[in-house]
Amino acid sequence: MTRSTPFHLTSYLSAGPDPLHKPTPNAPHILVIGAGVTGLTNAWHLLDAGYKVTIVSKEWASYGRTQRLTSQIAGALWELPPTQCGGVRLTDQELTEADLMTAQRWALESYAIYAKLAANAELARAFGVRMPLCASFHTYHVKDDEPTHAKMEVARKLAPGRFHWGMELAGKYGVDVSSNGGMKDAYEHPAPVIDTDVAMAFLMRLVRSKGARMQTDSIVGDLRDQESHLLRMYGADAIVNATGLGAREIASDLGVHSLRGGILRVINDGSDFPKIESSIIVAADEDAEGKYIDIAFIVPRSDNILVLGSIEQAHEMDLDLTPDSPVIKAMRKRCEDLVPALKNARLDPQYPFAQGLRPYRNSKIRVEREGRQTLGGQDSRIIHCYGHGGAGWSLAFGTSKACMELVEDVVRMPSSRL
Repeated sequence: MTRSTPFHLTSYLSAGPDPLHKPTPNAPHILVIGAGVTGLTNAWHLLDAGYKVTIVSKEWASYGRTQRLTSQIAGALWELPPTQCGGVRLTDQELTEADLMTAQRWALESYAIYAKLAANAELARAFGVRMPLCASFHTYHVKDDEPTHAKMEVARKLAPGRFHWGMELAGKYGVDVSSNGGMKDAYEHPAPVIDTDVAMAFLMRLVRSKGARMQTDSIVGDLRDQESHLLRMYGADAIVNATGLGAREIASDLGVHSLRGGILRVINDGSDFPKIESSIIVAADEDAEGKYIDIAFIVPRSDNILVLGSIEQAHEMDLDLTPDSPVIKAMRKRCEDLVPALKNARLDPQYPFAQGLRPYRNSKIRVEREGRQTLGGQDSRIIHCYGHGGAGWSLAFGTSKACMELVEDVVRMPSSRL
């Protein structure tokens, strides 16, 4: 029986340096492709379950002035689906009610992990997670929209003592109720906020400590067509595909496409405007064609940095935006209109602006085994975990748990490695 410690987050996951279950000499070996939040949380789950793990990626988290991973650029405010920032939505994705319920379960499983991390002062600082209030403002009455109302009721149950519903929140947060088309309703609840640079460093440090091998490699073309080769080269028994936007090529999934986003980073030390310590968001509305309108998104990323967003630009692949781009100026104005005090905000001189490509999928997030057989006519040993869009941090722990369960089924099969 495994002895419980303060680092034990669940019965199957530990934030301690050693695997929760140490691998035996004959333990199955899993190849994880991709080193964003989805790949690293998958590796964490597999390591704690007693698997040997190799992580392969063509790029890793970085901390200079060069382009950072999409996982580092994300707003990283936890949301319950349907999400606002291009993650899991009802209008422009082919989702059934069952798909939405599954995504909500993944989000709630992730919420529970973040809450455990945030409750431990040492882990909260190491991981870069906090649980501030999030005020969600709406241009319609919540009770008139069934998905939003149901989502709000789940939020109420998560922390009933810290939940509040009412437009008096506008005064509390300095919100201009006439902005962004006019605010008609609002509620607040605790929601995890992740400092993504800190969290990615934590995840890389943790999986390495637990025994993961990390190797830089580029895999080109359909993964299925080279499955047997990769299993032999890495001595693996199964492959987890967590390549995000790369799945368009590596899984031949033409339903995957980019959703370009950008965030401004401003100084939040109380000198230019009253320090903002809670997240503030205007829920996404739709235009006459049913397309989502860009939102106002204000999130305290760290002690002294506030993130302003957001935009969604489908199929845009170039990372050529700047703070002076018209679409970014318009984004900033939405945030300033919502909270007028932000008109005095100063950009972070070290890292003023970040942009990235969310890995969006036209249908549900793909957490499933590859259905095509290998070129040799055998059942595939690939498990896919991609298509999270802008909800990667909101769903990562839930989808990794589901993926681990699929891995367990695959490794019970006789190995096709030669």
